Amino acid sequence: MSSKYHYEDKEDFNGGFVIGVLVGATVGALAAMLFAPKSGAETRQQIKDLADQQKDKLKNQWEETKSKAAEVAGTAKDKLNSLTDQVKDTANAYVDKAKGSAEQLADETKETVDKFPKQ
Repeated sequence: MSSKYHYEDKEDFNGGFVIGVLVGATVGALAAMLFAPKSGAETRQQIKDLADQQKDKLKNQWEETKSKAAEVAGTAKDKLNSLTDQVKDTANAYVDKAKGSAEQLADETKETVDKFPKQ
């Protein structure tokens, strides 16, 4: 039985997991800061620093994801081009075989017709 949460690609699952961990860490750190006995200015600065760190982590994750997507797209394009070449080669081979068979049939038909006396 298939679950609606079944993941075909482990990399997709891992990417979502990493983002979940980052969001969870951010929420946890914010909660810890808000309940810590510090002044408002210190807490605001700490929140700003944490936000900057998380922004940098997400930016790096985004760049890595873009790079991986470009790599996968390039690989897919190469495989598609290779498959296209194979299909063309196979089709050309069948066309050549069909032409040869048609020419052979035409020659045999001509030979058969030539055997009959002309009136």
